[in-house]
Amino acid sequence: MIFKHLFTPKWKHPKQQVRLEAIENLDVERDATILNTLALEDSSAEIRKKALTKVNDLVLWWQAYKQDQSLKELAEQHISSAVLSDESKLSSQIKNEYIERFAPVKTLEKLAFAEKELQVRAKLLKRLANPKLVEKAFKEGSTELQMYLVEQVITHQLVKSLVKHAQGDAKVALETHIENERLAIEMPLQVQNDTRVILAKLNALREKQDFAVVTQQYAELTNQWQALELTWLSPEQRDTVAAKYIMLTDKLNELVNQLQAEHDQQQQRLALQQRQLLALANLEALSDEIENALQLGLETPEQIQQDWLEAKVAQAQDSLAQSELPDNAQKLQITTRLTSLFKQVAKLPELSEAISAFKAALTELTNISTDDIEQTNYDDAERHFNQAYKAAKAPLAQLPKTLQGPFKAQLAQQQQRWNTAVAPISDKLTKNQQLAARKGRDVKRLIEQGRFNVAFGVFKGFIELYESLTPNSQQSLEKLKVDLEQQLDNARDWQKYASAPKREELLSEITVLLEQPCTDAKSRASEVKTLRRRWNELGRLDTEQEQAQGKEFDDKIEQLFAPCRDYFAELEQQREATKLEREAIIQQMTLLHESDTTIDAFDWKEFESQYNRINKAWRNAGNVEPKVYRALQTQYKAQQQHVFNTLNTFHKGNAAAKNELVEQAQQLAQSDDLANACQQLKELQQQWQNIGFAGVKAENALWQKFRQFNDVTFAKRSEEFAQHKEQQAADNAVITSQLVELEDALAAVSQKAQLLDLRTKVVALESSKELNNRIQKLLTNIDDKLTVVTEQAALADFAALFTALQNQQAIPAQWQSNADTKLSVAQLLVRMEILANVSSPEGVSRMAEQVAMLDDKHRGEQADLQYYLKQLLALSQGSVDADTLARLKVIFNA
Repeated sequence: MIFKHLFTPKWKHPKQQVRLEAIENLDVERDATILNTLALEDSSAEIRKKALTKVNDLVLWWQAYKQDQSLKELAEQHISSAVLSDESKLSSQIKNEYIERFAPVKTLEKLAFAEKELQVRAKLLKRLANPKLVEKAFKEGSTELQMYLVEQVITHQLVKSLVKHAQGDAKVALETHIENERLAIEMPLQVQNDTRVILAKLNALREKQDFAVVTQQYAELTNQWQALELTWLSPEQRDTVAAKYIMLTDKLNELVNQLQAEHDQQQQRLALQQRQLLALANLEALSDEIENALQLGLETPEQIQQDWLEAKVAQAQDSLAQSELPDNAQKLQITTRLTSLFKQVAKLPELSEAISAFKAALTELTNISTDDIEQTNYDDAERHFNQAYKAAKAPLAQLPKTLQGPFKAQLAQQQQRWNTAVAPISDKLTKNQQLAARKGRDVKRLIEQGRFNVAFGVFKGFIELYESLTPNSQQSLEKLKVDLEQQLDNARDWQKYASAPKREELLSEITVLLEQPCTDAKSRASEVKTLRRRWNELGRLDTEQEQAQGKEFDDKIEQLFAPCRDYFAELEQQREATKLEREAIIQQMTLLHESDTTIDAFDWKEFESQYNRINKAWRNAGNVEPKVYRALQTQYKAQQQHVFNTLNTFHKGNAAAKNELVEQAQQLAQSDDLANACQQLKELQQQWQNIGFAGVKAENALWQKFRQFNDVTFAKRSEEFAQHKEQQAADNAVITSQLVELEDALAAVSQKAQLLDLRTKVVALESSKELNNRIQKLLTNIDDKLTVVTEQAALADFAALFTALQNQQAIPAQWQSNADTKLSVAQLLVRMEILANVSSPEGVSRMAEQVAMLDDKHRGEQADLQYYLKQLLALSQGSVDADTLARLKVIFNA
């Protein structure tokens, strides 16, 4: 045995101390195998530790960590330090295996922010599954790291809070996720609405009978349907809308086929009508050619082509026979015209002779001169012209009416030439003839009234006009002249006989009036004028007795008029006062004209009011002498015109401004955005009120136009609102039926997932004022039931947990967690009792934990009861003592 130990290497010596000393003498490179063997296989932990320390190889430390429980903690320190410092000697395989399987949470947390390789950092954060760490790393990380963390940000529901910190592709990815979430909420409802609208339009299209409209709208709706993203709908919804779509398209296809057949028949009828119209146009063209050729032949017989005309007649007859024209008024008209033309062609020689006779007579008519016509020879010249005119017109009776037009126009031209030439004479004769006839009627009326003196004077004027006429013009007045002369001869004898007693009667009437007091000077003056006129109508005073009666009449009439003189003197004073009043009004208008209208604050309304007031005062002022009034009127009109021009310029400016508003209102009336158009029209109405008066005519006309466009726009808006209201009512009916189904479903569901699905469907319903309260009430009922179900589930979870703890069984998975707290079980219990407001056992101090919890709260690290419970279960490895279990039951009231 002694020799055995003598030749045994010291590093194999049985004694630990010898082996320890031997390790000191071993060389790391030369004796690497021995040191590795000692580090991994020696029976002494101290030897293994010293060998590992001397070699200090991470691979050996890693092997020791996995197989040496005594040195596991020391080996982990070396591995952890190498991992955290990113030691280059540490292989990536060891590093990854350590991180993925063995590294504690604290090391992972440190490594998550120290690791240089971004993929590894993202993997560490994913393993930690800590939202706060992910949020911190994302905020502090580079664009590339953020891209690696996008999936975890979405998983931990941190998108909305971190999107503002995102950069580059990460920002795009998060915004895309937010947009996809929004679409996931909105698109199903939008697609449902779109499908409902398209199906409704397809159904409504079945009522239309216009083939073009139906096919166009059917194609448009088909394209719209194909463009829908039906994948947003649930499979049940997709099947439902697809079945409705197929049913409607089948019915529409039948309708389209029916309309197609009707359309084809209509097209055939239109083609026939076109052929008939073409044939009718061809016949009319042939008629025009024949008629034009006839006209040319009649005007210039030497150019007539009889063969050509006969060929055209034959062509027209063939076309008429071959045409498909129906028996109607058009066919009758064209047939009648062609028949007439055929007859004219046959009678062309006779018609040519008539035209030649017309031209010869027309030449004679044209040669009649109008240069030497005077009133003395007017009757003879007119008789000669009328005879020549009748001679030229006679041959035209042999021509058809359709061919007489140009020839009658030539006659009318000659008649116009004659009328223009003799107009001064004929107009004068006609005027004198009419005046003479009027005076003759006046003479008759005066004779019938017994006013013979006046009748004699008027008859004298009649004779003067009669003698100014030509013999032909006098013929129509000859009988009237003889009749009047006879009546006036009889009147002279009668007047002489009847005037004597009338004079006596008038003198007696004046005597009676003189005995009566004068109470109304104006009426007395009127009576005096009437008496004077009646006296004068009784004729001349030839005898001495008649002259004496005349003197007596003059004396008495003067006495009768005497009381009126004071009245007219007073009237003269009033006229003088009125003259002064009108001069003052002129001065007011002059001052108004001199007003400075250029100032910014000028009151145009008051200016126009004063103008109207002054005009009214001028109209209401009293009477003055006509001569004085004309002079004052000239002065007033001059000043009034200046003011009127100023106001007119102002009115035109206002009219132009209001016309611009009218044009804007007209454009708004054509706008599709009716709500915005109505709002702008209200603003235009306010602007209209701020613009001044535009003149009587322009104001009313512009206002009527402006109001018309306003009424049209607001009527469209009302119609649109009514349609919207009708559509809303239809939508509400659909939503109401869905709401009834959801209300009935609420009573039948009891699971949390079912309630959440039910709530999502209610939220997805379109809300309206009529149904909002009902929807909110249903949501409240769902939330109440969710609260009850959640509380029941929580109680069940706690019951299952406490049952497992009491029976020393494995705790449910939802209560399992990693221990990432520095607190002890006792500290966790105290904190839970503080949060639950439950008393702690006697002798347990709560002050330190309350202060610590307050400090955590200030740092934003506040935790809840469930967090503390999971940490306690993790520290206890799912097994607690009876006292702890009892305190937990008190805390959670289990």
